[in-house]
Amino acid sequence: MAKRFLDTGFLDQKWIRKLSSEKKIFLIYLMLKCDNGGIIELDFEDASFWIGKKIDSIDFLPEGYLIPLNNSSKYFMPKFIEWQYPNFPHSKVHQQAQAKNILVNNGIFDIDNQCIKLPKTYIKLTQKLRKSYVHGNGNANGNVNGNSKKGEYEGKNEEKEIFDVFRKDYPGTKRGLDIEFTNFIKKHGDWKEVLQILSQRLQYQKEARQLRKENKLFVPEWKHLQTWINQRCWEELINTEE
Repeated sequence: MAKRFLDTGFLDQKWIRKLSSEKKIFLIYLMLKCDNGGIIELDFEDASFWIGKKIDSIDFLPEGYLIPLNNSSKYFMPKFIEWQYPNFPHSKVHQQAQAKNILVNNGIFDIDNQCIKLPKTYIKLTQKLRKSYVHGNGNANGNVNGNSKKGEYEGKNEEKEIFDVFRKDYPGTKRGLDIEFTNFIKKHGDWKEVLQILSQRLQYQKEARQLRKENKLFVPEWKHLQTWINQRCWEELINTEE
């Protein structure tokens, strides 16, 4: 059974917070029902059944959130790829390769340029949603009052605190907060996006390793945190039934 990861800030987006309860559930339904490429054949009757209230349109969604495919009932959800697969399509993780094949087969992925073909509506959507994030008293980047130095300083402190929660929870050998956080920022240009899923991915790996132990399978020692970070080990998926 496929595992899906939900951004902890998902419900903090202003436009989502304004939705009715059933529409919030509908968004989660979309992420659970789509395939590994973020493509869903939308069945409003099925959606209404599981949600408990009638859903008969996607008009309430921002333009470009669901992109129709070939005049059919199928839709592509770009945000799914963004949330589920950090560093897509450059990771060699099996699930990302599978997602890439699905997108190629549906004419969404540009093989020559190694990127998803995104319409202008989605580019506008990405900009719009990024501005609508609520993170403390600022936006998705933790900034307050635009790009003021005060806002940047407060944002960085908050981001460091989030990282420290993850660092303290990491079972392997680790160094001090400042050293580990500085290394994390220097090594990965997408560190702000990755930061939001570190604790979630660590919890998944802990549970998967425990299942391997229960199944009497080999479980290696945890890597040093620096190595785990440098090798982007949060992207690793663990086979629990090998």
